[in-house]
Amino acid sequence: MFTTSEFSRVSGLSIEMLRLLNEQQVLPPAAPNEDEELAAYDDAQLPIARAIYHLGKIEIPLERIKTLLDQNEGKVDIGRLLTQQERALPAKRIKAIATHEAAIEALCALSDDDISERKVDRLLVAGLRMRGRYTDCGKAFGKIGWQYGRQLCGPAMMLHYDKEYKEHDADFEACFPIRPAASRKGIEVHELEGGRLVSLTHCGPYETLTGSYVRLLRYVRTRHPGYLLPTRESFLKGPGWLFRGDPEKYRTELQILVA
Repeated sequence: MFTTSEFSRVSGLSIEMLRLLNEQQVLPPAAPNEDEELAAYDDAQLPIARAIYHLGKIEIPLERIKTLLDQNEGKVDIGRLLTQQERALPAKRIKAIATHEAAIEALCALSDDDISERKVDRLLVAGLRMRGRYTDCGKAFGKIGWQYGRQLCGPAMMLHYDKEYKEHDADFEACFPIRPAASRKGIEVHELEGGRLVSLTHCGPYETLTGSYVRLLRYVRTRHPGYLLPTRESFLKGPGWLFRGDPEKYRTELQILVA
């Protein structure tokens, strides 16, 4: 089961949208609670939430989404749902979405054998904290690399200061591990807390990170009383400065410091 914030994170639906979906009885929590954050969603609701996410992206009205979901009880076929719409995406794009959603479903079903726990020390990083879209981090990585160059000593990282998903005003920080250096030009050199870290290395495109986050959050919730923000993503292998590379070979370590 996931809290409202956690379900927002893995579904791509904002807290406000989840509230509206609950009020309209389109996607109510599996375990309601007067405290919105303590309301719980289960794994079986994720495919429905992901379908709503993609239908919302092509601006299908909520009433129409509700009708479509009522007509497609049981297993949600995201490819077919997207193809049926007047504002349908190009066939190639629909195929890519369907492929990614199938991969997410497969990842959710994997065991926890590759999730590990370890003690980590404090880590010195050079970071640029910002509000905006997650995709804005690329420019920040470039700025940090330009300012510090060879002083950087580890892969690019992104720190998430929100528990929930936010599309336009996410609070996050692009950073790199760094040797001792001074802050400059809006880039802060500071330490990340040490402690007990739970991690999982995701292999594949960023569009399928949801599946690994489901597993990691599920693991943490069943074994630890809580976790600390920010959560971390360490980009062990990703697109290069000039070439995108093969997204299937990207490796991203998802890290959560537990209480």
